[in-house]
Amino acid sequence: MKGVEVFLVDDHPLVLEAMRRLLTESREDIDVVGEATTAEEALELIEGLKVDVVVMDIRLPGMDGVEATKKLKERHPDMKVIILSSFGQEYLKPSIEAGADGYLLKTSAPTKLVQGLMQVAHGQATIEASLTRHLMDWVAAIPPAATGPSLSPRQQEILGLVADGLPSKEMGFQLFISQATLKREFKNIFNLLGVNDRAHAVAEAYRKHLI
Repeated sequence: MKGVEVFLVDDHPLVLEAMRRLLTESREDIDVVGEATTAEEALELIEGLKVDVVVMDIRLPGMDGVEATKKLKERHPDMKVIILSSFGQEYLKPSIEAGADGYLLKTSAPTKLVQGLMQVAHGQATIEASLTRHLMDWVAAIPPAATGPSLSPRQQEILGLVADGLPSKEMGFQLFISQATLKREFKNIFNLLGVNDRAHAVAEAYRKHLI
């Protein structure tokens, strides 16, 4: 089974060491392929690596984690990024707007990072549970567009299952469709909503009151 290739970014070497040990000792299918102590260094090193998920500290010397996430997503739309923050909801909104696939707190239980990383690697969003209300309040406060795309009943059903946290295999089973058909449906949904991944498709569909 293919492992999840992870890149770590934090300006504290001891934190990097602790995260590397946590991830690699928790699961055999996680491989830490690189580390950096600044966003600029991370952006340079990642270009020469195969990376599935980046775990990004929010506060870094020079470029911060939000701007680094935005640049990573522009260069590598399929790469997943989890923001790791010590600042609660302060950076939640800008992180999501920058394209982050997850937002966790450094005060969380260590197992939460492992679980969140695997969720993100398999196309699901991960948000610190205590911050979910802040996220939903933010989404609800955004006025819906006057006009916009419409989703088919099947596409609405698919996004509903994504919001429930179901993996692709279980979605296909419940919908009685093949993984190839499901992949094609996701591609159409992403094009309609102007997004690159499942987490942001759900957020955009909620924002436009499509689901």
